Amino acid sequence: MALLFAAILACHASGAEKPAKVDAEKAEELPTMVITASRTAQEQKKVPQSTNVVEQKRIERFQASTPSEMLQEQPGVWVNQVAAQGSPVIRGQMGNKLVYLWDGIRINNGGIFSGPNPFFNQFPIDAVGRMEVVRGAGSVQYGSDAIGGVINVFSKRGEFSESLNVGGDIYSRYGSNNSEFTNAANMHASNSQWAFAAGWSAQDAGNYHSSTGPLQPTSFNTSGGYANLAFQPAKGHVFRLSWVGNERTAVSSYVQSQLNANGVPRIYSPLERRGIVKMDYTASDLGLLSDELKVYGYYQYYDQLRERRVQTATLFNNTITNSDQDVWGVGIQNAATFGTKNTRLVYGMDYRHENLSSSQLLNSRVLATGVTTTTQPAGITPDGTYSVFDTFVTLDFKPADKLLMNMGARYERTHLRSNPEPLDVIPGAGYTLSDLMADKYWNAVTWNVGAVYQATNTFDLVANVATGYRTPTFSDLLSAGTPVFSSLTASLPSTNINPEKSITYELAARVHTEKFKGSITGYLTKLSDLITSTTQGTVVIGGVTYNATRNANSAKGYITGVELALSYELDRHFTLFNNTTWTYGQNQSQNVPLRFIPPLYGNFGVRFETDEKKAWVELSELWAGPLIRHNTSDEIDAGFSMDPAFGSPNTTNNPAINPNFQISGFFITNIRTGVKVWERGTQSFSLTLNLNNLFDTKYRQAYSQQQRQAVGFNVVVGGRLTF
Repeated sequence: MALLFAAILACHASGAEKPAKVDAEKAEELPTMVITASRTAQEQKKVPQSTNVVEQKRIERFQASTPSEMLQEQPGVWVNQVAAQGSPVIRGQMGNKLVYLWDGIRINNGGIFSGPNPFFNQFPIDAVGRMEVVRGAGSVQYGSDAIGGVINVFSKRGEFSESLNVGGDIYSRYGSNNSEFTNAANMHASNSQWAFAAGWSAQDAGNYHSSTGPLQPTSFNTSGGYANLAFQPAKGHVFRLSWVGNERTAVSSYVQSQLNANGVPRIYSPLERRGIVKMDYTASDLGLLSDELKVYGYYQYYDQLRERRVQTATLFNNTITNSDQDVWGVGIQNAATFGTKNTRLVYGMDYRHENLSSSQLLNSRVLATGVTTTTQPAGITPDGTYSVFDTFVTLDFKPADKLLMNMGARYERTHLRSNPEPLDVIPGAGYTLSDLMADKYWNAVTWNVGAVYQATNTFDLVANVATGYRTPTFSDLLSAGTPVFSSLTASLPSTNINPEKSITYELAARVHTEKFKGSITGYLTKLSDLITSTTQGTVVIGGVTYNATRNANSAKGYITGVELALSYELDRHFTLFNNTTWTYGQNQSQNVPLRFIPPLYGNFGVRFETDEKKAWVELSELWAGPLIRHNTSDEIDAGFSMDPAFGSPNTTNNPAINPNFQISGFFITNIRTGVKVWERGTQSFSLTLNLNNLFDTKYRQAYSQQQRQAVGFNVVVGGRLTF
């Protein structure tokens, strides 16, 4: 460590002898823009919502193995490193209480379920050009599920140029911890009328290692890419056709992997495939009533194969589930500016239709003879459709010179219709075919009011009030059988449930000087009509007795927290940074903590860059306090057991990680550094070296069902050739 700081100081000393270019660089800096918060480009400091922007440079330096990991160390975002899985937690919400977007198109659909899910990590790893996070309710902008926040992943794209511009890059990296190899290639070509960009990446990740040895199975393979073609027949009119897609194969799961006597892991995904094809037209400066008009349509596909292997005394059963989801949607959005550009109106409507289906096959092998039979087993979520229509409007205006107001509203109508068949029912499991029949309509209206007051040129006071909601999905109403997270419970259909609702009150102070940027945000989210599971006796499935649970809108609660983010430039080379997040949540109906409330956490560190930004070093300390409070449902969650490979905590062979279900805190040291080895014009070659978990610390992250321990020491070396 001493040698590292000596090297930094030496570079600093040599850099100090060169003429400074600070003034020129500052003059060229543009304000950070954010699209997700208002559905149109706006200066980040002028939106009342709390937002994070992760630029491409940051993404490339981080060398994350999954999109979820790219958000680690971001203020207000709790992230688990769990191989191919992992769901970010924002303000105590995860899974189906966050909205995930790919290039503005929602990934959430009528099949999404609660708790950790892999949806976010199915974006091709090197296609990510930028990420934006809205912390807090975003239902006015994006509808159902946006109670905790919105994450928008933007793929790389081609931009128009005055003259012919052709280029690209090749990237390759290796991670020592899980022998990860990632390779990618990108290219772009453009002129004043045409712009094209495309890329492909492939990733081969083995089992990861903790400080005490390998954790297997945690391996996966993935490949995917993007392509977009834009045509500008006249200035201000752009047609764009784009595609982004990814395929993950051989996705292993550590949870419940040791429950079978023969050692075959219980859960395995041979295939996960997702993609979006989108066409859009954007017209700018159309006159008084429109300065930006967007019309778009898209088709989204998702296919998954999942195997669930269960060994009994006489049989080895492998149930293969094939899920197929097809979504098409259209939308229109218009933005108009009035007066002296102090009033901006954005309005539009969307419609999407989802076809959701799944099927099962059971391969059953007799252990004594080896004879295998294939049947179609009973018990699966029925097929059906999920349709959503919405219309929205937002208004930005300045009632006073230093006061910017924002308000908006949204109406959304959702229709869920199931088409159950007799084989969808598990015999003797406590429900019948009629319990799986649903033809439900839900209507929801949401609103928000926010304000940014410019107290001085460098200090703003911010307030925001926003409502949110989450419309029930097939998973909420019609799931039956045993979930992945627990080996002790079984779900029953629950067709008489309604949307969950929220209202969030938020106050913030923001400082933005030339050297110092900081914000502190406090919020309170009140939750009502929460969908919770209640135990209703027991059921016997496949000869095994489970506690039967059924969903109902049976609870209310609240989440409150404080988010702090600071960045200070000591001089033109050194920058100090820090963020800290505190979250507290309570189920008021049951007088217990809410689930998925992270412990106190954050990170701090120092970053060094040379004058020409050809070399940089970053020392970062990632930390979390102990998870002290837990929900009673956590006591059957494999993530709170001594070893999730053996399923839920029990008194026989897999006790709780601690007698009181607490999870210890940790401090993790990460060092990242990079250098531009060679540069000539637009051509260059850069090397990046990451030393993650430098001291090979033993720890577990809260709400990670895939960890006995988290990832140990990892050396990641990457090189990018740009041409």
